[in-house]
Amino acid sequence: MNNKVFSIILLFIGIVVSGYGATPEKLRKTLTNGAPMHDTQGNVINAHGGGFLKIGEYYYWIGENRKNGVFVSCYRSKDLTNWEFRGDLLTRTSHKELDKANIERPKVIYNEKTGKYVMWMHYEYGPDYSYARAAVAVSDDIEKPFTYVKSFRPFGNMSRDCTLFKDEDGTAYFFSSARENYDMMQYRLSDDYLDAKEQVATLWPGGHREAPALVKRGDYYYIITSGCTGWAPNQAKYAYAKSITGPWSELINLGNATTFESQSTYILPIEGTKSTSYLYVGDRWDGKQYFNSTYIFLPLTFKGENKLELNWTPSVIPVVKSGELITER
Repeated sequence: MNNKVFSIILLFIGIVVSGYGATPEKLRKTLTNGAPMHDTQGNVINAHGGGFLKIGEYYYWIGENRKNGVFVSCYRSKDLTNWEFRGDLLTRTSHKELDKANIERPKVIYNEKTGKYVMWMHYEYGPDYSYARAAVAVSDDIEKPFTYVKSFRPFGNMSRDCTLFKDEDGTAYFFSSARENYDMMQYRLSDDYLDAKEQVATLWPGGHREAPALVKRGDYYYIITSGCTGWAPNQAKYAYAKSITGPWSELINLGNATTFESQSTYILPIEGTKSTSYLYVGDRWDGKQYFNSTYIFLPLTFKGENKLELNWTPSVIPVVKSGELITER
């Protein structure tokens, strides 16, 4: 063996050893806002309009794919930065009703009573948005394909941009834009989460809101929505309430005039040993080239009793163990 080859072998061994001895801080990746995101295989992450679910040590990210006949894809991560693709949950071949459909904003929650993961989403059929329906699918395994159940209009109402929220007592709620997006409707779901059991409220009638995202912190519930300006970003607003069924406050501006060029999709709590932090998750849409759309992750800051703030930072490092967020200054 010549000296050159031997030196290369020693260098390789040194790299491997130093890698094994690296601290978590050195291995941690950063969420860079507005930059393309790739999974652990190097492929672009397709999970727009998505939601998150914590199961054991994993966070699951489930969202829109829209590529090669795929509707909804699933990723998982232990640290919220390194995402592993786990499979496609819903495709055009999942059901005959999906052959010419379009699916948006899928959200998944778990039903402890039935042992099922339940997905609700916005369903359209054909080239336009005239169907304006909700749709439901179920699975026994978060990583396995879902079984499509049905599409429908809850209580006869149109249903477009939407989200799911499961309260601490296990009661689940579905929020969706209705009446050509001028009303935000709130429904209580049946015990199996497969149907809308009660129309609870019409939030801010005529307010023209979409892209709802909810979270509960302390004694208050918070909802973030956007205006309706197509693919173009606009001013996000939030409201709060002491009861999930209201009354809700008036809408209050959040972030800047374009919500930092994003639209809300989820509020992600990160509960750790030191604190619980909250991430605003949004999509930075590219309406001309959908697959050039990127993601925005920004800390949500709670001030006083019920004030919510959203400020820009180019990057975020989520420290899952402690529940802290490190931002770029």
